[in-house]
Amino acid sequence: MFTPLTHHDPARLGSYHLTARLGSGGMGTVYLARSDSGRTVALKTMHARSAADPVLRTRFRLETDAARVIGGEYGARVFDADLAHETPWLATEYLIGPPLDEAVRLNGPLPERTVRAVGARLCAALARLHDSEVVHRDLKPSNIMVTADGPKVIDFGIARALGDDRLTRAGSAAGTPAFMSPEQAAGEEHTPAGDVFALAGVLVHAATGRGPFGTGQAADLLYRVRYAEPDLTGVPAGLLPVLLPCFAKDPRQRPTTDRLCALLGGGEQDFADCLPEPVLADIARRAADVWRVTPHRLPPPAGEAGEDRGDASVGTRAGMSRRRLLSVGGGAALGVAAAGAGTWVWFGRRGGSEPARPAPPTVSAKPAWGLLWQVSADFTDPPVPPFPLLLDRLVVVGGTDLKGVDPRTGKTLWADPEVYFGHRTVTDGARIHTLDYTLDKADPLSLCPVGLADGRVGDPYLELKDFHGGLHGTQLLCASGNAVYVVGGRSSRPIDSSRNDTFRAGQSWHLVALDVHARRKRWEVPLPARPDGSTRLHFLSAQVSGERLVLVQQSADGATRLVVRDTGTGRLLWDRPLDSASPSSGRTRPAVDDRHVYPAADGLLALGLDDGKVVWRRGKGTAYSPPAVHDGVVYAVEPGRGVVALDAGGGESRWAEKGGGATTADLAEPPVVGVTHVYRRASSRLRAVALADGATSRPVDAPATARYFAHPASRRLIALGEGYAAGYPLL
Repeated sequence: MFTPLTHHDPARLGSYHLTARLGSGGMGTVYLARSDSGRTVALKTMHARSAADPVLRTRFRLETDAARVIGGEYGARVFDADLAHETPWLATEYLIGPPLDEAVRLNGPLPERTVRAVGARLCAALARLHDSEVVHRDLKPSNIMVTADGPKVIDFGIARALGDDRLTRAGSAAGTPAFMSPEQAAGEEHTPAGDVFALAGVLVHAATGRGPFGTGQAADLLYRVRYAEPDLTGVPAGLLPVLLPCFAKDPRQRPTTDRLCALLGGGEQDFADCLPEPVLADIARRAADVWRVTPHRLPPPAGEAGEDRGDASVGTRAGMSRRRLLSVGGGAALGVAAAGAGTWVWFGRRGGSEPARPAPPTVSAKPAWGLLWQVSADFTDPPVPPFPLLLDRLVVVGGTDLKGVDPRTGKTLWADPEVYFGHRTVTDGARIHTLDYTLDKADPLSLCPVGLADGRVGDPYLELKDFHGGLHGTQLLCASGNAVYVVGGRSSRPIDSSRNDTFRAGQSWHLVALDVHARRKRWEVPLPARPDGSTRLHFLSAQVSGERLVLVQQSADGATRLVVRDTGTGRLLWDRPLDSASPSSGRTRPAVDDRHVYPAADGLLALGLDDGKVVWRRGKGTAYSPPAVHDGVVYAVEPGRGVVALDAGGGESRWAEKGGGATTADLAEPPVVGVTHVYRRASSRLRAVALADGATSRPVDAPATARYFAHPASRRLIALGEGYAAGYPLL
């Protein structure tokens, strides 16, 4: 969530000291910043090239005006702005909570009560905009922050005064296709009724986990928005008569925001009481995280003099208590302070004691580069490449007889034989799920929770009585929110419990999606049969990105394919052969972000997540390591150059490691992105390369033969080696 400042970032804008980066896009960068009085804000700036464009400056001014109109009750309160500055900037309340789309991914579809509460408050937010003759034009789940005291509307980058289309080309459609109104999709004027149409789409997403017009190419979405009826499958029955009129193609037939608010109800309740526990826990985690942020700046490249930017450590003063942060500025809204207060008060109201303020991490004067801890871990002949299970305060390692380890200290927290196989155990980042192992191969397939504190297997969430739990090919692939993905088998012949090391004749196999909240099966799709005696599992890796399940599927002869399915239905969206993948390499888990898949391939390749089409390709004919993607940048290792960094959107080069000199032996595993460095293999050791520009690098006293994984929460680099797991500083 927070990344260090670069050497190019200013130390201060106006009365605000920049503390960390929150994100950067085509128009500008957003920083976490603090005022002299301790107020924490989100400070949005324009890139120099954008600030030089009068049209884009006007956009930024209109965005600022719209943010002021909606105010702190329904958006992020505007504290200050300087639109005439060489670097125009806007300082707003820092909102604590996930975007609505992340809240849905975390929890699964939200309860009807929550959807009504969100909708009623968003109606009030839009009404305030419309009363000031402003329309949002880009209302979507990612532009709505879910906080403890209500949803907040953000990002007014294309908001406009009613009737003002001077910054939009005639006939063009500005906005996000999946949540546009029909008139907006046609390039016509977007009125308040268009915002109502978009709001209904947002509420369908909140209630079902998907948009009302599906996914796909922009042209397909725009066509469906204009001519097709919305898919309201899964919307609670009580919401159907409320939302359906909002999707009228004729804007005159849609309800007003006041009418929709009355139909939704739910606005009179305390909002925090309407939120499900996983979302509340995420808000609390974010509140705790922001206390830990201390200023840190990446050094300038070697040989480049650093500009004197003043004292960059004046953000949160040493000794400033939480009471001080919560009370600074009298009764005014305080960004993180105010939102944090709401979070802590809510926890107290629910009967728990007030959590202690997390202590900031200890930072030594000089960074440590060597081994911090090592424990034994069994990875003997795993059927698929092992990956550690990474939770905030727990790492689970091992191929069999899994072990729970404190990632910061290496202390073994539990080692329990009740939890057996790595390929039968997964985490969604907050919980651990396992398939109960049974000696009776005919027992049903049972999905169970694993205790984080002790590794004990709990009672099953659900049992699939039509699948046999002990068959060799059974896999627990991955988990995301309340969805868990399983490979389950059935046998039409008597099961020989003494033979379970291969697939057997008479078995049929399916990919199954389970809902652990509703305790039901969502969908299943058949998988190819395996010949008698085959040992190869169906999948080498699985991961979820938004509404897409990304799989590396293995055939009986060892050939591999990249397969992407819709998480809601299991429908196959696309598949294609992989250029290279083997269970012993790092090429079995492609890099994925919210738009693209980046498989290990001939050259560097970006495929559209929704359709599998080639978006860009660079360096065809050159062997690269498997890529990694982080914060809009793709990293890979190139022979002779070392780490190269490319823009994830278009593949343009950003930088290459200075004096890298990597060899083909260094290409087996992807680079690992840390906080200020990216790590790669270099002969027999690791090498840490400056993340900002690749200008500096240094060796790390860690063997190149291990596989490495970043654990940002503990600032540790986790190594999996032959018979061991280890921890190193993540810098």
